[in-house]
Amino acid sequence: MASALAQQLAQLSAAKGPQEKYVKGKASLLFDHQKAADVSAETLLGIAQQGLEVLCKVQKNFAPFPESLFSRASLSIARDQLTKEENAQLNTNLRAFLQVLTNHFLAPAAFQALEYCIRRYQVHVHNVPDLLLCCLPYHSTPEFARVVALLQLKGTAWEWLAPCQQSGAPPPRQLLVRRCVNDQAVLREVCRGAEAVGQPGCFSKTYLSFYAVLLCEVLAASPHVTEALLTTLLPFLAAGLKETVVKDYRAATLMVLTQLLSRAQLSTDFLAGHPWRV
Repeated sequence: MASALAQQLAQLSAAKGPQEKYVKGKASLLFDHQKAADVSAETLLGIAQQGLEVLCKVQKNFAPFPESLFSRASLSIARDQLTKEENAQLNTNLRAFLQVLTNHFLAPAAFQALEYCIRRYQVHVHNVPDLLLCCLPYHSTPEFARVVALLQLKGTAWEWLAPCQQSGAPPPRQLLVRRCVNDQAVLREVCRGAEAVGQPGCFSKTYLSFYAVLLCEVLAASPHVTEALLTTLLPFLAAGLKETVVKDYRAATLMVLTQLLSRAQLSTDFLAGHPWRV
């Protein structure tokens, strides 16, 4: 199923190019822009509910979302008419959903649900960091490239992915590694994602495995372990050693720490000056 979806997405990408050229609100993962404009919100909700039913059977953590994000009441939601407090609650719900979805991003059911989030909630505009972290472990796939093609990246830490929107191709692994080496904002986003999915209730083994390997590659590729790099990493490494986190986050943290200590000696004075907390 996932391979068939990948083929369909590759065909759509080749035929359509970057979706930033399309009419606002008609960006789509499942349809070309002309057909997307003709698909009603009610139809998209039905598609999303079918996908969510499948996801709920796979992982119980999806249980809150049929009511909070995919109920018929959501058809009347317009983000530009919500209060600041209502938008904040919506963002909290969407962030939680995207964190749980990380383990299942390549499943067709995930794209069914994401299609509704794009049309109804405009997550590709208002929730770009959370959506990107959801699919980042799959950065070498056509599905990732398809999502990136929809995003409004300007003003975010991920603006460097804009060339991928033009080419329709996923970014090479080495480009992601180099970006994390040279751009602390991107590295911080990757670490923030690991901290978020390292908690009970939104745990993602897929993301944590990706995080551990990527950070080890980043440390290996860094010419020097600078104070700026340590200042970014240490608070997140401290967070990963807390007793309250899931064991996979702690294991990933220990992998990164092992690689870090093979590259740098951390003095007592340095550690005392950089509190191990976020």
